[in-house]
Amino acid sequence: MKSVTTILIAFLAVSACAADWQKELSPPQPGSFPPLRPVRASYTFGWSVFTAAAATAEISRTNELLRLDVKGGTVGVVRGLWRMDAESTALWQPATLKPVSHVVTEVFQNKTVKLRLDFDANGVTQTRTTRSDETPNPKRLNFPNLLDMPTALLWLRSQQLRAGETYRCLTIPDTSAYLTELKIVGQEQLDVAGKCRATIKVLLRAREVNDKLELVPSKRFKEAFAWFSNDNDRLLLRVKAKVFVGSVWMELDKVEFPGGSG
Repeated sequence: MKSVTTILIAFLAVSACAADWQKELSPPQPGSFPPLRPVRASYTFGWSVFTAAAATAEISRTNELLRLDVKGGTVGVVRGLWRMDAESTALWQPATLKPVSHVVTEVFQNKTVKLRLDFDANGVTQTRTTRSDETPNPKRLNFPNLLDMPTALLWLRSQQLRAGETYRCLTIPDTSAYLTELKIVGQEQLDVAGKCRATIKVLLRAREVNDKLELVPSKRFKEAFAWFSNDNDRLLLRVKAKVFVGSVWMELDKVEFPGGSG
């Protein structure tokens, strides 16, 4: 009987520890910073010192929802070694920044991978296929206030972003949920897209949430720094990340605001 009691106490202690991180999540409501206006931006991606890919991203409004369309692929020498084209469409509620859906299609030389995320108040239903004749097998993750990466970045840019502040949210960048910590490092001057810009620098760390609601280190992602423009737009200017293949980066190349001045 004593051994059973000991096991039960240990189980309850582990369960309590596994759930403690949920109390550290930041309030899910958007901050008071004005929303991003419709924008079209081009980005360059790289691995170490090599330029590897390019993509365009456009935010617009459709049927009372905000929409992000991204399209890109590998370029140059890298494309000769590894051909990949990708496009995605994400929809979210403008007032709450709650994601509605996110569809990503990646086309490789010998297969096409399609990931679909459908969000509701309790979490997300995801389907992933690698063949056109494959029957999707939906997977359910029940996490209220779960964000995809576009809405996580928009939620972050809506906050005060004072140096030293840390924001925590749950994100789903692929097929797993992650506790994402975003610490505001401070302000920096940065040369991006032919201009010297005032920026807000953010340190990003993420840990995967496993089936037992425990936090475990990510096998693919270590940490990243992101820079937002310190102006009325707070555009994402640059990202540098340490991942399992080394150092990768993304940088703004060109930006325009349809119907308005840049």
